[in-house]
Amino acid sequence: MSAHRFEHPSTAPVTLLLPDLGSDEPGYWLRHWVNSRIDCRIVDLGHAQRPERNDLVSRLDHALRGVDAPIILVGHGLGALAIAAWAGLMSYESEAAVAGALLIAPGDPGAADADPRLADFSPLPSSIFSFPALVVASDDDPTLSADRVFSLARQWGAGFARFGACGRFSPASGLGRWPDGEDLLDRFIDLVEPGHAQAMRGLDQFVHGLPPSGGGPHSPLFHA
Repeated sequence: MSAHRFEHPSTAPVTLLLPDLGSDEPGYWLRHWVNSRIDCRIVDLGHAQRPERNDLVSRLDHALRGVDAPIILVGHGLGALAIAAWAGLMSYESEAAVAGALLIAPGDPGAADADPRLADFSPLPSSIFSFPALVVASDDDPTLSADRVFSLARQWGAGFARFGACGRFSPASGLGRWPDGEDLLDRFIDLVEPGHAQAMRGLDQFVHGLPPSGGGPHSPLFHA
């Protein structure tokens, strides 16, 4: 586990977790991670009924400035949109602290049947991220097809990982603490830890070459 393997804590990456709407539901895997791992912290995105893009970007930027270590970002749903918006608005110097990011089920606020609470995040940024990233989809997401998530990954210059039978990755999907997702996080940290340049060169090999962990219904399939 990444939470226990580092010999020099001062250089160990810190993982900032950005939750989705409804993050107070019992059994949310993101809450399990922050309660069980010493390398994870949660970012307070507030409880607005209609989240504002600039407010969430400011909250994320403030959280980043409070960390004196390499940073891994993990955003789910609304949190993934916050990461994408932040990457599109911040300078390269601000992004330099981010070693990599996982964007899980980011959603598409511009879709005809999109959640109206996400309207402020449309249009999605079209610029390529300056840090390594993976965008994660589920085969049975009722609100966004895996093909659309794949196109977002290409739009942002990111890798793409597809899971089966995870819905929106919400507590209602029955993921529990989502061990396959945690394994994905650990392997991604292993990849990006040496530095941005090596990670960018190795990302396609990472998404091509790693077999699903455990082979269960929530295990990932990777694509470049």
